[in-house]
Amino acid sequence: MPYPNRSSPLPQDERDEYQSYTQQEKPVEVNEETEAESNSQDLYYGTEELLDALPRIWTRGLLYLLIVFAGLFLPWATLSRVDETGTARGRIEPKGATQKLDSQTGGSVKAVRVKEGDTVRAGQVLVELDSDVLETELQQIQSKLQGLQNRQSQLELLKNQLLMSTSLLEQQSKSQELEKMAQVNQAQQDLDAKLNSYNLQKLEKQALVKQAEQQIYTTRNDQQSAKTRLSIDSKQVERFSKLVQDGAVSATQIDQLKKEEQESKRLYNKSLSDIKQAQLQLAGELNRYQVTINTLESEIEQAKLRLQGEQSSYKSVMQAGKLAVMKNQEQLKDLQTQITAVQSEVAQTKSQILSIRLQMQQRVVRSPINGVIFELPTTKPGAVVQPGQRIAQVAPQNADFVLRASMPNQDSGFLKVGMPVKVKFDAYPFQEYGIVEGKVTWISPDSKVSQTPQGNLEIYELEITLDQQYVENGNKRIPLGAGQTANADVIIRQRRVIDFVLDPFKKLQKGGLEI
Repeated sequence: MPYPNRSSPLPQDERDEYQSYTQQEKPVEVNEETEAESNSQDLYYGTEELLDALPRIWTRGLLYLLIVFAGLFLPWATLSRVDETGTARGRIEPKGATQKLDSQTGGSVKAVRVKEGDTVRAGQVLVELDSDVLETELQQIQSKLQGLQNRQSQLELLKNQLLMSTSLLEQQSKSQELEKMAQVNQAQQDLDAKLNSYNLQKLEKQALVKQAEQQIYTTRNDQQSAKTRLSIDSKQVERFSKLVQDGAVSATQIDQLKKEEQESKRLYNKSLSDIKQAQLQLAGELNRYQVTINTLESEIEQAKLRLQGEQSSYKSVMQAGKLAVMKNQEQLKDLQTQITAVQSEVAQTKSQILSIRLQMQQRVVRSPINGVIFELPTTKPGAVVQPGQRIAQVAPQNADFVLRASMPNQDSGFLKVGMPVKVKFDAYPFQEYGIVEGKVTWISPDSKVSQTPQGNLEIYELEITLDQQYVENGNKRIPLGAGQTANADVIIRQRRVIDFVLDPFKKLQKGGLEI
């Protein structure tokens, strides 16, 4: 092989200037540039040997051509860089959290009120599921509730009437108790009056009897005195009569003694009469005393019987009032038990109604926010949905769009947040509408497995923020729409053109070394 200083048409200092220039531009890649230059020189020297065998004119022409080509291509290939991209496939979605509406219950679709891309208000109906069975059940339960409420009203009315009746009974019982208590008190007062009268009259009659007894005692004393005096007078008359016969006493004295005897006899007879009169009076007083005592005792006994009767009547009235009130209270307790049972049924029925209404509300899918229908998998009535199945997806109103894409694992080695992206939309050929630039703003922390027709594929999910929300065709701006698909070329790194030329040789060299 010829030496470069002897055979090369380029001066050595020119090569040094080229090498120093490339080293100043990219000091990090000195080894690669040196290797590329060395390979180029080897190729050049091999070509030079080949040219030595050609005629001189052809040799010089081809040599000059190669020199010109090398002088132009090598600096350009060394200094020029091209983008190395990784392709991600995705679709336009609103930025931020979209409201994902899943079916809370299963059933068939009754009506679809919107379509994808429609602007909706918060609370607007999107999809309705069939709820005829629930409506029938709701009507039946509402009829049952009406009957229970009517029953409850009737029981409440009976309860109020019974409460009024009980209150009236209590008032009547209280009034009767007060009346009977007054009668008992009156009977007690009558008995007390009878007892007081009995005691007073008993003392009075006893005093009269004692007085009559004292009169008898006095009369008997008078009789005894009269009898004694009569005996004395009779003895004197008898003695003095003998003396008259003897002439010792005058007849006048005898007459005087006889008068005294007659007076004593009269007094004695009077005393006997007084004794009889006193005895009769005593007997009368004793009789009146006994009659009075018997009468008073009879009246007292009657008063006691009346008092006992009033007390018994009072107790009967109290017992009857208590029994009536207790009976009403038992009825009230029974009514309250029925009312409580009906109230429990009413509450249970209302709970069932609320549950059915909640189920019916769950069968009407409404938009929770003001926004745009981003996704609507179910578009026709009659479709059957399962619990948890996606019904719709609503994007916030006036939200910017981002591209949510996925990149194969093998293209994501140098992928970083902030890398520039060039987006080409399927609906707008980039030859006419151009591309929309953006940058990577989010990368999933871990890869995911995506099922494709070619099998399972490891991917990374990306979020790409767009620099503009429209594509342009001349002076016309066409806004981007949710759901539009696109290819995103993520500029992973920039490489020199010469690296692409040398890659096959490097691979060949590594393959040779491995062999």
